[in-house]
Amino acid sequence: MKIFFVTDIDAFDEAFVEKCTSFFPEWRKKKMLLHKHLKGKIQNGLAYLLLIKALKEEGIFYEMPEFEYNEHGKPYLKNYPDWYFNLSHCKSAVCCVLSKEYVGIDIEEIALYKESLANYVCNDEEITMIKNSENKSVEFYRLWTRKEAAFKMIGSGITKDIKNILNTPYINVESYRIDNLWISISYKIDKC
Repeated sequence: MKIFFVTDIDAFDEAFVEKCTSFFPEWRKKKMLLHKHLKGKIQNGLAYLLLIKALKEEGIFYEMPEFEYNEHGKPYLKNYPDWYFNLSHCKSAVCCVLSKEYVGIDIEEIALYKESLANYVCNDEEITMIKNSENKSVEFYRLWTRKEAAFKMIGSGITKDIKNILNTPYINVESYRIDNLWISISYKIDKC
């Protein structure tokens, strides 16, 4: 399993989007251009390029990746059936993970702590962890990215079990802090 990410996406501009449209497959070009704002187009283009880079680094790239989607919108690689991937972005970064197993990834900037949001998504044990931490925002966003990555690995979308998703026995999550970002990767232990 490899993780790829780009930070400081504000360094990219309209010329980057134009370059992407010159060689992206038609379906991906359309998806990228559907974004209303330039930043969304850039995030979309970077995510796809990171996936291509991941496939190349694994030595398996032979054609541009094509996606299929499950009933909840989780993408799968149509033309690389033995590989799994996931993409995520936030305001300042984009990331990709490629694996031989089911996988999910989330990236978030550490922002202001909102107790109402924490109470909505965290169980009592997690709320205690947040309250006892040195920095509530840092701890909350660590937990949030872990939960989001787990749901993305399962491919179900965020469900009502958001408070307890991290207690699911077959889910493993690793988290990494890079400056003001949390990146969490979820992968299955036994089965999904």
